Amino acid sequence: MNSDGHVNIKVESSGLVASGVSDTGHVRTENEDSIWLDKAGHFLLLCDGMGGHERGAEASQTAIKVISEYLDPKLMAEELQDITGVDGVPSEIACLFSLVDEAIDKASSTLYERNQKLRLERYMGTTVVGLVLVEGQYVLWFHVGDSRLYRWRDSGLKRLTVDHSAHEEWESNGKIGQEPGKNVITRAIGPNAAVIADIEWDKWRQNDIYILCSDGLTDMVTDDQIAEILKSEDKVDDIATRLVDAANDAGGKDNTSVVACGL
Repeated sequence: MNSDGHVNIKVESSGLVASGVSDTGHVRTENEDSIWLDKAGHFLLLCDGMGGHERGAEASQTAIKVISEYLDPKLMAEELQDITGVDGVPSEIACLFSLVDEAIDKASSTLYERNQKLRLERYMGTTVVGLVLVEGQYVLWFHVGDSRLYRWRDSGLKRLTVDHSAHEEWESNGKIGQEPGKNVITRAIGPNAAVIADIEWDKWRQNDIYILCSDGLTDMVTDDQIAEILKSEDKVDDIATRLVDAANDAGGKDNTSVVACGL
């Protein structure tokens, strides 16, 4: 789902409760972010169209459409028949690793081919972060770019993704040389024919809360500020709304999107 203004959507299922908020902010004229909450509560997606590039909204919406088709429970069930768990990885998780790889490949090739056909001066592209609930007891997540996933567990906040950005690489390499801009991403869907997503999984614990967000949040709000909001709120709808409001209160320089979910 994409919006030129402000949108708040919510999904309640037997598996989870999720709320997504996306807002244009105070500076941009168009919202290039897209969020998707599966109506049955199986998965959540958030994409951030590459700022300053042509057709960012189109890129994020296209990625959402392609990836969501691969995460259909019926397709997962079919894939599961041909996969067995290995090295301590449950077969349900191994199945999803394969489907996510296929989904990211398809989304990337689709946008890359469109970029070439349209002969855009600057290729459109998008980040993505996704969360999939598996059998009510596992959670799998994946990402490309600098859209993030956080987990709130036992009153502690943990970032579960590592930004695919020049700044993140600079920090991990000991901050040698000139500091790059924070928004220079090194991996995205669309600029190249293929891209690799980072994929992880874990068991879902009771009372866990997961936060998917675009860099419109994390460029304006610190992790400590995110934690303070989570300490004071326990409803996912209030959490998502307050986080987006905090980004806008800090200047709202970019589109901001947040999806919060819990059991």
